[in-house]
Amino acid sequence: MQLLRPDSPAHAIALRAAHPGARFVAGGTALQQEWGDRHRAPAGCCLVPLHHLSALHGIELIEDASALRIGAAMPLETVRTHALVRAHAPLLVEALSQLGALGVRHLGTLGGNVAWRWGDSTPALLVLDAQAECAHAPGQRLPLSGLLAQAELPLIVALHIPLSPGGLPPHTAFEKAAARAAFAPARLRLALRWNAGQLSHAACAAPDVPARLLGRTLAWLHSHPVTRGAAALAGLRQACAADGLPSEHPEDLAHLAARLVAGHCGLLGPAIEEVP
Repeated sequence: MQLLRPDSPAHAIALRAAHPGARFVAGGTALQQEWGDRHRAPAGCCLVPLHHLSALHGIELIEDASALRIGAAMPLETVRTHALVRAHAPLLVEALSQLGALGVRHLGTLGGNVAWRWGDSTPALLVLDAQAECAHAPGQRLPLSGLLAQAELPLIVALHIPLSPGGLPPHTAFEKAAARAAFAPARLRLALRWNAGQLSHAACAAPDVPARLLGRTLAWLHSHPVTRGAAALAGLRQACAADGLPSEHPEDLAHLAARLVAGHCGLLGPAIEEVP
């Protein structure tokens, strides 16, 4: 294994460009899953470590307290327990509370979880309208939803979460559906957000389904405000499938997402907390 230690985010980009196949790494938890047997790196592995870069650290309110900035190299457990995050982004706290074991949260970083594309934090960040501060565009903040649509993610320096007027966080919900309650691989991660009593944001992530906003699902809900019961479930399932969730059996994630959305919107009764 070759380690290329950068002294700045710009230097990290240059090092990776000069070494084809090099990978950024901070906590390394997602990378270890790729290596497989005994977590051994493949021959010729080249890594660019980021955890020591000060620009990727810190949790603070910025711009007259209009946004919360979280450094991409901040450990997940540090983010989960930080007072500012708990006060202004409880949805992110809820998502991280369901992420793996404590040891994983101490090692893994927020930026790494986002770069993994289907980490628990990413749907939550999407519905919170998070923006990314990237090394290749200093001083700019780019919508996270747009970055995730790119084939290759840039180096994220920090995530910015806009704060609601008045400082009160919006009404939100997070669901992580698995075969059993604890430490089972998640079938689906779903985040929801309401504004003025109406569902305004929905995002999901699943194995082999990178995190995405569910725009067609929201459009269906807004165009069928009085539909209930089986008709609502069928319509939502079709919308979730149009948003890119698999609808074939046995991995009918479109149906699973439809049930969760319908439950939280009161279309089928109470929210579904666990799906077998």
